[in-house]
Amino acid sequence: MMKILDTMMVLLFPFLDTIPFTLPRYWMFRDRLRMPFRYIILLQLLLSAANSMVFYYINLKGNEYAEQWTTVTRYSFMLLFLALAFLLIRESFPKLMFTYLLFLAWLFFVLGNANYIESRFFIDFSVRHPYLIYNIARILIYLVSCPFMFHFFSHTISDALKINDKKIWQNFWKIPLFSTLFGMLYCTVTDVYAYASWQFLFSRYLMLFGVCYVSYVVLNTLKISRYSAQLEDALKYADRNLESQRKQCDRLTSHMEEIRRARHDLRQHLAVVQCYIDRNDREGLADYIDIYKNELPPDTLELYCRNNVVDAVVCYYATLARDAKIQFEAAVNYPDNCSVTSTDITVLLGNLLENAVEACIRGTEKQKFIKLCIKQRNKSTLLILVDNTCKTPVIFHEGIPMSSKREGFGIGTASVQSIAARYGGDVQFEQKEGVFCASVFLKISSDM
Repeated sequence: MMKILDTMMVLLFPFLDTIPFTLPRYWMFRDRLRMPFRYIILLQLLLSAANSMVFYYINLKGNEYAEQWTTVTRYSFMLLFLALAFLLIRESFPKLMFTYLLFLAWLFFVLGNANYIESRFFIDFSVRHPYLIYNIARILIYLVSCPFMFHFFSHTISDALKINDKKIWQNFWKIPLFSTLFGMLYCTVTDVYAYASWQFLFSRYLMLFGVCYVSYVVLNTLKISRYSAQLEDALKYADRNLESQRKQCDRLTSHMEEIRRARHDLRQHLAVVQCYIDRNDREGLADYIDIYKNELPPDTLELYCRNNVVDAVVCYYATLARDAKIQFEAAVNYPDNCSVTSTDITVLLGNLLENAVEACIRGTEKQKFIKLCIKQRNKSTLLILVDNTCKTPVIFHEGIPMSSKREGFGIGTASVQSIAARYGGDVQFEQKEGVFCASVFLKISSDM
């Protein structure tokens, strides 16, 4: 009976090395996989089964042979699983390595605790049944640490992966690298008593919690930095918004004054008209009506929607565009009582329209245009579409346009992405046939 159990433990050993740590990593990138997740599971199981067969064969050759080749086999398959991840996940090298090294640190933590328990308390039993205690300890430690690590990956690391700054990731992925290299110092140690020391166990705790804490601190620092940049952005557009609203208010006041004066003068004009009618002077009446029409106040006050904030932003950039001889068209159907805050819609629209105006001004096209469309789709989605002429090729990285003013992504683009993510939405950029298209959708709630 124990012999069958020992055989099962040998076969289970490679599965515990891979499956608990690879599948959650693929799940984190489930929207960027090159094949359905169910096929990923099947492929991981097949590779782990192959690993298990090789490991079983090594152990059939005896303890000396197993001791010599176990570490080589484990790390060879580990590299194979890593290479496969690069093939199956459409993501940049730094992001893939960052998550891989974090999961590797977690793996070393589980292995280190299992090694300590086995070497410290069950050394004699483990000589007779080499993998039984070790496997049981690994399963228990994995289950205990799972809730904490899953919370860390689903919140802190998921937020980190949303950052699309190439320069940041060139350095960010190295944070877990050095801790993992430190953990690999014990890879070639064959003395079981070395695993029974408190120094070994403490090093595993330092490695895992150290890398998690540093990643958490760095991410929070980046969040604060980006939030400050977004606040500056918001203040800039708020100033423009206030100025635009002031001008709009001045135009409206002037328009109302002209209407009031026209109504006041209407009695005199009607008296003159009555005189022409009494004299049956049709020609004189026609001439007088032409003169009177020219004195009427204009009825072309610019008004794009009922929301004052959105209307002010659109009016501001419409004026900038027309001053620069850019054709500006806007179809704005902004819902009443929309859940998007005034600050967010100001920054989002301001960034999109400012980029469109600047792109048109830099362009050499004879006919330049900007087309804005804001509409509600269903009851829970707000669409914002901005198209503008742009024949200059735009460099994209992972679907995001690179800044023409600085290296990497633009602050404005990052603000738009951040706002879209805050409302559970998305942003898409593309360039086709000399037109740059920006599409934003936000999940909203509105009381219609």
